[in-house]
Amino acid sequence: MRPFPAILFLDQSGELGGAELCLADIAEFAGERSAVLLFQDGPFAELLRARNIAVHLVTLPKLAARVDKAASLSAYLRATPGIVMLIFRGLRIAKDFDLLYANTAKALIVGAVLAFVLRKKFCFHLHDILSADHFSAINQRLIVSLANWAEAVVVNSLATAEAFQSNGGKNDLVRVIPNGFEISRFRPPFGKRSPGFPGGFVPGDFPLVGLFGRITRWKGQDVLIKALADLPRVHGLIVGEALFTAEDRIFREEISKLATDLGVADRIHFVGFCRDIVPLLFRVDLVVHCSTSPEPFGRVIVEAMLAGRPVVAAKGGGPLEIVKDHETGLLVEPSNSHALARAIHELLENPELAATLGESAKRDAEKRFGLEGVLQQWKQCIRQVTDPKQPYAWQSSTIT
Repeated sequence: MRPFPAILFLDQSGELGGAELCLADIAEFAGERSAVLLFQDGPFAELLRARNIAVHLVTLPKLAARVDKAASLSAYLRATPGIVMLIFRGLRIAKDFDLLYANTAKALIVGAVLAFVLRKKFCFHLHDILSADHFSAINQRLIVSLANWAEAVVVNSLATAEAFQSNGGKNDLVRVIPNGFEISRFRPPFGKRSPGFPGGFVPGDFPLVGLFGRITRWKGQDVLIKALADLPRVHGLIVGEALFTAEDRIFREEISKLATDLGVADRIHFVGFCRDIVPLLFRVDLVVHCSTSPEPFGRVIVEAMLAGRPVVAAKGGGPLEIVKDHETGLLVEPSNSHALARAIHELLENPELAATLGESAKRDAEKRFGLEGVLQQWKQCIRQVTDPKQPYAWQSSTIT
């Protein structure tokens, strides 16, 4: 049997986000012949090294690093010298690998050029919904144009696939493979109200609602704060931080002021970034997802389900494929704080319903999103890319 290909994964971020956590699992599974090329050092590189994954660090110059999803043509022109410099440094590393695998949009630019120069195959893992809400027009065109040269475009949901295809992405390239999760992590031996909250927070005798994720405007932390104004005695736990942009940090200040203006500042608790959220999942009464625009996947929703927590999620994008309304959770209209408050109230006032939804969610998530099964789907995709004689059988039932 031919050995599994040596894969060089490329990622622009040094921070830990959903795309990076997904890549860490895949890179570890790919074996010791594979490695990760990062454009920035940080917690992500630390996580990879802790899992004995080889890391190559080629730092992106500042002008190029500032290019984000909303970048204009002029921003790309200013960043071009830095990107070219990174590509030249990357050539020496990439030449020793069988396959290049870009995990982010900026990594796609570098990976596609490296693949072209070295005449190697490459894949792209698309973790985002391509829309004007998140990407400038030039970014959308650039991503789709380069991705269409890949051997495969792995997407995390049907929603992500449909957005890619509606922007001109080739249908036959798409492989829908969800994020996978190590199920054993969600069977911890501690109690629901055990101590150890970060940020100095001390739980009390009150209902506690958790919202997990990076603090940024579209994640909707303000929606939860507004909902708490309709829910006397209910407290909110916001786990996450404004990690990436100045706009995120401005939003962090805005929601703190909003909590004060609405008179709920004493009931909203910011505990900051937490690398392992599983212990916190078991210490909240329910988990809410408040994204105001469609979520590509929704990792924290699956994590909450695996922990048996009842979930209220915004109706749009990936969550529609994860949560079955009134079977494994509740779905509410995005940005509607009153609807969110009603759903939270319904679960808190009906503990039997909350428990039933949590148990059903756990069974469903274990069946569909277990890491072992997801990695086998990914392995099949890579085998098909590197050896086209092996057909790829897309298991659409994984998400739908």
